[in-house]
Amino acid sequence: MNRRHLALLALVGILALSGCLGGGPTSADRLDEPPAQPYDWDAEGDVHVTVTDNVTYRAVYDVSAVNDSIELSRPGFLGTDEPLTVSSLRYRYPNGTVVNGSAFGDHGGDVRTRNNQLVIEPPGEDGRLAYSGESTPKQFTHPVAVEGGNYTVVLPENREASVPLFGRIVPAPDAKTVVDGHLTIEWAEITRNSLSVRFYLPRDVQLFAGLLAGLVGVAIAGVGYYRRKIGELRERREEMGLNVDIDQDDDDEGPPPGMG
Repeated sequence: MNRRHLALLALVGILALSGCLGGGPTSADRLDEPPAQPYDWDAEGDVHVTVTDNVTYRAVYDVSAVNDSIELSRPGFLGTDEPLTVSSLRYRYPNGTVVNGSAFGDHGGDVRTRNNQLVIEPPGEDGRLAYSGESTPKQFTHPVAVEGGNYTVVLPENREASVPLFGRIVPAPDAKTVVDGHLTIEWAEITRNSLSVRFYLPRDVQLFAGLLAGLVGVAIAGVGYYRRKIGELRERREEMGLNVDIDQDDDDEGPPPGMG
């Protein structure tokens, strides 16, 4: 196999990993696996997301707010979008019947990838749809699939997002409340393509403040040490007669002899 063939295979592999070759729907095993925690089917709002301590999240949609389908993507390896990976996909009918993701097609729904997006068509026009996914430590970012819908994001317990540098919420929320130790962020309407929440533990700010104070202390001590050494050097030069001031008379006595 020559270098041209190897390069072509490498390119195909990269394209496959980035989702540029399309591909079928998410695997049935992933779609049907049980969620780590039960879904909050009674959550209010168009979209309700619960972020967990173990870097995962659970999203619940009011299907009546969905326009035919939910289209989900994320930035890919090569700068293009790729389908969002989800698991534990469920649809709950108004009567309480729950359908696994791999069975959506049997009930009039569908799960597939299209144009580098994961497309989920709920089996019904009402009810609730839910799925789970992986997040990143101390930051939650998610595509907005319900245009103009209201969103709620509940952070893990004792997290905050108000101190700049450590916390940031985009777009700016309409309300923030703390319920049972969980910061709850609400948007009445989102017109952006995605939302992002960077959060932290209060101890993170305390640790940073302590580290900053320590660095300032070291800097002050360094400046003091430097000035002390400069003073010792000046005294040493004076003792050696290298820093002797020469006083000149106020009256000009003219040039040295022979130069007048």
